[in-house]
Formats: sequence, structure tokens, C-alpha cells
Amino acid sequence: MGITTFVKKLENILFSGDSKIWTDPSKTDFQESLARWTDVDKKEPGAVIFPATEGDIVEIVKLAVETSVPFVVKAGGHSSWSTIGSSGFILDLSQIRSVEVDSEKQTATASAGALVGDVTRAVNEKGYCAVTGTVNSVGFIPSTIGGGITLLAPLVGFGSDNIISARMVTAKGDLITVSEYENSELLYAIKGAGQFFGVITSLTVKIHPLTILGTPDGTVWSGRLIFDVSKAAEVAKAAIEIKQNTTRSYCLAGVMPAPPTLDPIIMAAIIHLGSREDAGKAFKPLFDLGPIAVPANDEVSFGKVNEAFQAFEIKGGLKKWLAVGLTSIEQFQPEDMTLLVEQRGKLTEKYPAAKPSGSVIEFTSNGPWDKVPAEKETAWSHRDVAVWCQLLCWSSDEESLNYAYGIAENFKGHVRQRQQDAEYSIYGNFSRSAPVQERFKGNERLKKLRSLKLRWDPEGVFTKEFL
Repeated sequence: MGITTFVKKLENILFSGDSKIWTDPSKTDFQESLARWTDVDKKEPGAVIFPATEGDIVEIVKLAVETSVPFVVKAGGHSSWSTIGSSGFILDLSQIRSVEVDSEKQTATASAGALVGDVTRAVNEKGYCAVTGTVNSVGFIPSTIGGGITLLAPLVGFGSDNIISARMVTAKGDLITVSEYENSELLYAIKGAGQFFGVITSLTVKIHPLTILGTPDGTVWSGRLIFDVSKAAEVAKAAIEIKQNTTRSYCLAGVMPAPPTLDPIIMAAIIHLGSREDAGKAFKPLFDLGPIAVPANDEVSFGKVNEAFQAFEIKGGLKKWLAVGLTSIEQFQPEDMTLLVEQRGKLTEKYPAAKPSGSVIEFTSNGPWDKVPAEKETAWSHRDVAVWCQLLCWSSDEESLNYAYGIAENFKGHVRQRQQDAEYSIYGNFSRSAPVQERFKGNERLKKLRSLKLRWDPEGVFTKEFL
């Protein structure tokens, strides 16, 4: 069935009054709805459909499955693959955006289109914190079911570890509950690979008292330090020391473009789950290096902690992101930060349009969730990652973007010289093109996910991954 016939048929289904179907690409609203974190491979769909209720989602997916009309799902619009051509449609969940907090059960339930910032603010108002990523405008559910890297990992685990249950529309168009008690085999899958098994209409997760943050008022200390690029190796050495000697610290350090010229600086975004006094002790190795500027140095509420990462929210432009995991701190050496400076210099000398590109190394403290018993294993396979090398390629033309990505791949090859093949790790929330065994490590894990895919989505409605 063609998209035009599909839309006409869908319009005859009893929709809630607030649902919308847009099919005219000449309209400004239509084009604005296509905004994504990156314009790479951006396509123009045959329709953009905005359900207003869970029931709408069920009817839309059911009809799409029955008529074999392809679609992609969009929550926050940060993925590189929430785009489709004229034969299909975008299922835009932005109208279904709520968070319900149950203080008695210590849970939060996020609806399909809820964003990370919606969740952090909602739980903070009730005296709790939740495990989320660091960018407020990212969809909470997709980031969590993809694993959920988080600064809270040392204390309470990754985002996927905190999933209790979900309501999900399957490849048959059925609405089911996934939990320890219902369809429990799928709970394994949605804790790390949920986007390949259905559309999750709501997700219930554990929340935690603000007291776990180590301060009486539930605040955390947040700072940003700026250094000259000549101190790249020294900053990396200090960040490594902090990771090795603290259990409540988060440091994102790397080579970033400084506005307005976009010339390179070394930036360290640092967060301590504790008091200002304890933060000063934890991050002393960085402060001792003499930053040229300290644009942030304050205690903030959990609901505002992600404001330090607003630069990563910008949509549009040609961008690619590569997140390479290293399974021991020894696999990243201080001189690697200097190499990143040198590589960026070569890139921008040849292609000035690529000046917005940057790279950051994510140093998170170790914690008990770095390993779990076999019975608690899930689709998430990156507990052993000690450091994430996050390489952002950003330009205004494809030639320079591809050159930048080639440099990022070269850096990946450089650090992987210190790894065994089985250790290769790529964060799946940032890539669907890397080898599947690097995004979902372990033969038994892949075997189980492939078996679940054959049972729950044998036709590949939600991509052909694992088939």
C-alpha cells in the first residue's frame, strides 16, 4: 500500500481529537518537524504522524504493520536514523510527553515522548533523582532502552539497570506489558536493545532519594575548567588520576571549539556527587594545573545538572558521532589527548568548515555496577568500559565531514592497538553501522537477542537488527 492510501485509511480510524497527520512538505511546520540532531542522510517522509494517546500509537503501528508501510520513530530527534523517505512516515511522539512520579513506590513513569530534562525536573521536584543521560532534549525512553550511560552509574547502575517495566506495541501491533512478571523474556531485550523490538509507549523506572547524591539538600557540585591546548596531556593525566582515586566523580575532558573563533581549547566539565569541599579535594589534580578560566563552579540541583551540557543539544548541520569504549584505564594514555589536539589541527587546517568538531573523553568513577551476576545480565554489554572516547565530527559540507570522520576512525584504530578484539566496544545509542558484535558484545548475548528477534519481530518491522 502506498503512503497516500495509508494516510487516507488512517484518517478513517477513530483518532483522539489532538492527533495530527501532516503530508504537505511545503508547509513550514512540516519542515520544522523534521529537525534532527544531524542533517546527515536527512530525507523527506511521505507523512509525519503525531499520535496524542497510547491508543493512537497502537492503531498507527497496527495499520502500518498490516499494510507494510515503513516508518521510523522520533522522540527527541537526536538519533541519526529517525528519518525516512517518501514511501514511509515518521511516528513523532512529541505530543505524548508526561512524567508521573510515585513517591511511595519510588518509581517514575515516562510517556513515549518524554525528554531527559522532563524526567530530571519532575523527580527532583519530588525529592528524587533518576538515572538519565546528560543532554536534556534527548528522548528519555530511547536513551534508556539503549543502555543509558550516566554520571550516576557508580551509585545505582546504568539507565537500563533501572528499568522496571514497559508498555510496548509489538511488531504485530499488540499492546503488551513487559516486566519481571509479564513477557519477562523481553525485559532482557529492552534493557539495552529495546528499540529493535517495538514502540515503547511508557517506561517505568526506579528513582532514588536525593540523599544518595551526598549532600543534605540534594545538590551536586558542577564546574567547567578551561585550559590551553598545551596542557592536553597534563589534563588527561589528572583526569585519569581522579577516576582512579574517587568513587563519586564525573569528568568529561577533551578538545573543544571555543566561540566565537572556534579555536581549540581543552575543556573539562566536572561533576561531583557530594559537597563543594569534597569536590575541591577530588578535583584538586585539575585545579592545580591552573586553568585559564573557570566559567562554572557552583552547587546545582539535580534538575539543573545537565545545563552544563547544553552545547550538545544543537540540532541541524552535518554531524557524526563515534563513541569508542576502552575496557581499562591503561588503554587511554595522556599523550592520546595531545594526539587529539594534533589531529584536530590537521583537520581544520585542511578544512576550516570542520572547526565545530571536537572530542571528549568520558571518565566516570568505578562502582559496583561495573559487574553484575550472570542472572542479572541484559542486552547492555558495556559494563566493562572504563573510558568512553567520544568523537564529534561536525561540518557544513560532506567532503570535510567525511574527512573528519576518517580522522576519528584513525583515532579509534590508534587506541584499539591496546585492546583484544573481544574488547572492542561501540555505544549503540550513537551507532547502528558498527559491527553488531561491538555494540552487543558476547556470543551468548547475541544468540539470545537473535532468538528473541525471531520470535517477536521476524519480519524486521523495527529494523533488521539481529535477523
